[in-house]
Amino acid sequence: MTEIIELRPDKNLINSSFEKYQFCTDVISIISEISLKKHVYRLEPNQNQESWLETRLFAFHNHLYKNAYDMSCWFIDEDWTVWRFNKHNSLDQMHILHTTKADLSKILYNPSIGFTCNKISTISDGGEKLEILIGDTGQNVKVFTMDPIKPGIIMNVQYVQKSSRIIVTMCTIANNDPKKYTQLTLLSYNLQYVENEVKDIAYIDKQILKVQGTIDYAYMEENGNYLHSICQDNISFDEGDIQKSEIKVEQSKSDSQIKIPKYYWSQDEDSLTVWVKIPKQHSTKQPKINVKPLKLSVTIGNEILIQGECQHRLEENMATWRYKEGTLQIDLTKYESGLMWHELIKGDTGGECLPNEILAAEIHKRLAHLCTDQQSNSIREGQPCVGFNAEQLEECDLEGRDNFLQRINLSTRTLTHLARLGSNNHVLFTYERKHGQMICLRHDHDACVWVTDDTCDDYTQWDIQHIHNFPGFGYVEASKTNKKFCVAPIDGSYIAIAEHARHIFLYEKPDIKAKTAKQRIVDLSYESSPIMGVVAMKTYLIVLLIDKLYCLQIPK
Repeated sequence: MTEIIELRPDKNLINSSFEKYQFCTDVISIISEISLKKHVYRLEPNQNQESWLETRLFAFHNHLYKNAYDMSCWFIDEDWTVWRFNKHNSLDQMHILHTTKADLSKILYNPSIGFTCNKISTISDGGEKLEILIGDTGQNVKVFTMDPIKPGIIMNVQYVQKSSRIIVTMCTIANNDPKKYTQLTLLSYNLQYVENEVKDIAYIDKQILKVQGTIDYAYMEENGNYLHSICQDNISFDEGDIQKSEIKVEQSKSDSQIKIPKYYWSQDEDSLTVWVKIPKQHSTKQPKINVKPLKLSVTIGNEILIQGECQHRLEENMATWRYKEGTLQIDLTKYESGLMWHELIKGDTGGECLPNEILAAEIHKRLAHLCTDQQSNSIREGQPCVGFNAEQLEECDLEGRDNFLQRINLSTRTLTHLARLGSNNHVLFTYERKHGQMICLRHDHDACVWVTDDTCDDYTQWDIQHIHNFPGFGYVEASKTNKKFCVAPIDGSYIAIAEHARHIFLYEKPDIKAKTAKQRIVDLSYESSPIMGVVAMKTYLIVLLIDKLYCLQIPK
């Protein structure tokens, strides 16, 4: 059974008295500035990669890859040379991915690099080539070339020590004519040791998962049995055209194929408005609305339309309602004015939150199609009778949809844990650690940094802890319309936002009760060269331009 979890920020970390990030004139020192021999390799989308999913994948591709196991940074230049910038501020050649005579016609994406323990690095050229490197210097690296794979981007690499396996998680945009979707491919390889030395790497198997929307985050636990993801829809396993096995998420039969909200709701600082479609057989009956401080139920006849525990308190027995075009509109009053809700009913993924009441007309239009007695001739037999289906949605409609944090048991192909993040609580950045991952999510106006722990022996438990908080940073991030990268170090001491060119903004994490925190601006004065990648460390920030590499000192 799926456990519905709620990411509740630690109240001890919330700073309600915080006012602003104040500009600081401290100079950001440049520790080193290295001119690259060749430009950083960059691939632009081709004429067949014009979907919103592909545009997004190319636009925010970070060409600088951090190795969490030795704190180095890697990138690939136009000669397909793999470079490593180490903690001693030196640039070392690690590998050459292609020769000048190589056939590059099958490369569809930018190259990507992933790291795991035991000095293992995995490199994809963005095409069919996948290589696994074992070693920590260019002189002693052993290179293993895998069989051709489907082109994609490396999202995660995990070494499963117990079984000597490497699991590489690849992301690609697949075509399901005429729609495109995001696909995750989990490639498993076995390391074959002779006297504690890897002599060969053999392919084991692969699993393919797909999502109708974006995937912002994917992580394989150290046991190799559980996958974490943040995406815009429930993940399904793809076994080809004949067999498909979907993850068993607790949901009604009516929305097992297409997610249709049971109700819509909106809010302002003082009130909540709920819209729910009245079944035609009950259209002449009076609804029964029961409003308690922390409970809400709406029934009509013998049918329950909404029922459950509210996220926050309501004014008891204060509700007004009216019918409009077959839709019941309910107006509720918040007990705490100014407190913004993330969900109407705790753990209920059946409703959809709308940003404001201006969309009321659109609500009535969409709800009018949900409960009709006759099936349109244009709808295929066996398909739910609704006003739209997943294939008819434009890809741009995926923007603004709710995001879900999911934990999947790959052995049983079931969803074990699910957290609904909402449409606004999107991922700001992730940080790969030696154990588990660090995820920063927007929560109202704050940026909350969470840590997932996968070292617990009881795999039925999933520990997610709120460890850092940046008050008001949600507003800051939303205001940066030219933002390209958002990164932070493992200690959460600051967040850096890099624009497409020239400027980087540094935001210091304020003390718990501080009213202000420092904001610094880095001007690289290099307008013509785009920023290709950024990596944040505790004491310095690494910035990759198309032809330069900067190491910036972070003031203490």
